[in-house]
Amino acid sequence: MYDLYRKLSGKPFDSRQELVVSNSISMPSDEWNSEDKFWLHLYSPAYPVEQGVKGFEKILEFIGSMEVGGSLDTLLSGRRRRKYSREAVREVFLEQSAEGHTSFALECSNAPWMGLWISLSEKERSGRLFVSVNLAPFSIVRQPGAIEDYTRRILSWVRNFASLLPVTYGFGHSSTDFSMGTNLLAEDPFAPYRVDEVYWLNVYGPQMVSELGREHVLSTPASVVEELPGGSVLLLTRPTPADFDSEEARQAQARALVHLRPELKLETILETLRERSRVFVPIPVHFDEDVADILHRKVAFEGLENKRRVVERFNLYRPPPVSEWLPAEQAPPPDVEDVKQAIDTYERLYAEQLVALMHSQQVPEATEGTQEALAAVDFALWHLGWGERFTAEEKEALIPALGAWLGMYLVSGLGGQWVPRRKLEEAAVLVGDRAWLPFLRARHALEHGEAPLDYSCSQFFRQAQRSTQPTA
Repeated sequence: MYDLYRKLSGKPFDSRQELVVSNSISMPSDEWNSEDKFWLHLYSPAYPVEQGVKGFEKILEFIGSMEVGGSLDTLLSGRRRRKYSREAVREVFLEQSAEGHTSFALECSNAPWMGLWISLSEKERSGRLFVSVNLAPFSIVRQPGAIEDYTRRILSWVRNFASLLPVTYGFGHSSTDFSMGTNLLAEDPFAPYRVDEVYWLNVYGPQMVSELGREHVLSTPASVVEELPGGSVLLLTRPTPADFDSEEARQAQARALVHLRPELKLETILETLRERSRVFVPIPVHFDEDVADILHRKVAFEGLENKRRVVERFNLYRPPPVSEWLPAEQAPPPDVEDVKQAIDTYERLYAEQLVALMHSQQVPEATEGTQEALAAVDFALWHLGWGERFTAEEKEALIPALGAWLGMYLVSGLGGQWVPRRKLEEAAVLVGDRAWLPFLRARHALEHGEAPLDYSCSQFFRQAQRSTQPTA
């Protein structure tokens, strides 16, 4: 187990260590992927740093235009978090500018979440300045009474940016819908700027406008067509960002794209866009209750664009019945020399190894002793693929840790009693009239890649819990 811990965490293992759980984000990261977001991305060929303080003041002025009610209050650079102020941003700039690349983020500490990321690179010729504004969840731009306000804010940000700095390209749209499209920028931030898709908001820089033909761009069928300072052009396909996936919005996006790219076929574009809109149609969830917590984590990790596929698949999934138990009267008695010492080994050595290992993999829930921790560990084992990736020797090292940790839940949560055995797979926890075999369950949970779901700790615990409840 010690070698396994070092392999995965890069640290020596000390079972006596006090584990300090940080604020690290567990998998899936704060369900970040499961929520759609509004993205505003703006690209500029400018490198304001070349103008010294005057150039950087343009960045600060743009940031200032976004300070709506003090919403951006936290500055992040590297691993450091501090209270936002213009002076703090200047300090970041001074710290990083000598390296030829500066990046930092601002965010609000309260919901609804808003974030701003700015990256300046001296070397990238086409995209030396990148600005990303995120609003999460996307539903905030659909709130009754707030739609027009958010539309006004977003347009003011774009107009203000274009008045301060040249614009190469930009868009504002659903992050999920963007990710399902064909824009190369989704994978490569320095990909060439092309009209592969048309979004709710589109900004075409002067070079793109020249290549497409200015008059042709200005005649695009759209809700708004506006010339911006510096020769760029702003297009809105619908009046507000709230409407990007309706039939009317898809029609508008397709018509605008085919206008700008006449070689494309309207019906082909519409078919693709309509298929993407299906992702945003709610789908009923009917997960098996014993593994629902694990599967919700899977949905969150896979992201909204894959939600329908994942939900449809796992709505049909039912785990195999729990088989790792015996009637209590059939359980063999302890055969160890010192029962108390054996239990201490299970709980103070083996289980702590699992906690430390999970902590190294950013699963702090393993220390919490809550039922949610079971699903967190199950998902980690499944997601990390340890049942498939680990060698037989590594699995043998992990089985005692996982089994002891699971057994402790039966003891502490259900009032169970350990029955130690020299052969771990025979060791049991008596709960009611049954003897549960947590180490055997742990072995089964590591048999193959899907085994952590098929033989989850969550299902095992819930089955034991139900066995203690009187039947109606």
